[in-house]
Amino acid sequence: MLLLLSAMPALAWNSLGHRMAAELVWRQLDATERQAVTGLLKQHPHYQSILAAHVPAGVDKDEWVFLTAAIWPDVIRPVKGAKQTKPEAFTKYDIYPHVIHLPFVRAVDAGRVSLEGYTIDTPNAQTGLADSIARLGDPSASAADRAVSLCWVLHLGGDVHQPMHAAALVWPGNPRGENSGTSIAVREAGRDPIGLHVYWDRLPGEDTGYAAVLNGADALEKTPELAREKLAELAQATSVAAWVQESHQVALRYAYGVEGKKPANMKAFAAGKIPASAVPVLPPAYVKKAGEVAQRQLALAGWRLTEVLKRVW
Repeated sequence: MLLLLSAMPALAWNSLGHRMAAELVWRQLDATERQAVTGLLKQHPHYQSILAAHVPAGVDKDEWVFLTAAIWPDVIRPVKGAKQTKPEAFTKYDIYPHVIHLPFVRAVDAGRVSLEGYTIDTPNAQTGLADSIARLGDPSASAADRAVSLCWVLHLGGDVHQPMHAAALVWPGNPRGENSGTSIAVREAGRDPIGLHVYWDRLPGEDTGYAAVLNGADALEKTPELAREKLAELAQATSVAAWVQESHQVALRYAYGVEGKKPANMKAFAAGKIPASAVPVLPPAYVKKAGEVAQRQLALAGWRLTEVLKRVW
């Protein structure tokens, strides 16, 4: 299990972000709903090997299983570009992409790029989440399939709220779009360059322990503007498709919003073709706003996933 976790790909909210959103959901479930969720997850094919493995000392097992369910789709993913060490018994469940590449063009490229003929690959995070919600609520589906679907609901529900998962930058010579910020290098002052996507993945924080999950969820709950009644988006976007479109717009306004700076290529930096000094430094205003946006997106994910599960139980 430890080897599997160490090989998890960094292409989603990190485990802290996913567990924070799941912790918000867990806190909103009543005792009967928690019992039903726990009973279902015990039917998961990886309940013992992944979900209930390595429960931290002093932590409620059922809660930890629920939090781990939210990262299970990342745990079982094959590691691209590396020698495969994960057993087929795990990787065979890796059936949904974690992103949906909705295209956009920077203002500087307007008139130079056409999106005519651009197609959205399927399956994708949107179709996977919709399918998983439907299967979770299907009483004719097996308990094991519904347990797997619950994990996908928790995970993809978080992923579609990570703005980088809903956008693909298209520019001249790149008609299929840049892969969700993975090839754009950025850096904070005093830190090494990383991909723009990874930067957003890490915004919840880099301490992934249980205490950090609780502290992060507490912060979301105690921030007045993140209270359910203050989030106008909850009433404005009430479907999976609407959540994705909302996230896409957030990506355009904020995540890719370092206008005036020429993007640096992450692969070129990693290959030593460009120095760190050639990678743009993120302005303090961007760093501050990105943190605020990430918190809001995680809160939205938590509230929305709560509503999904309460409709099932």
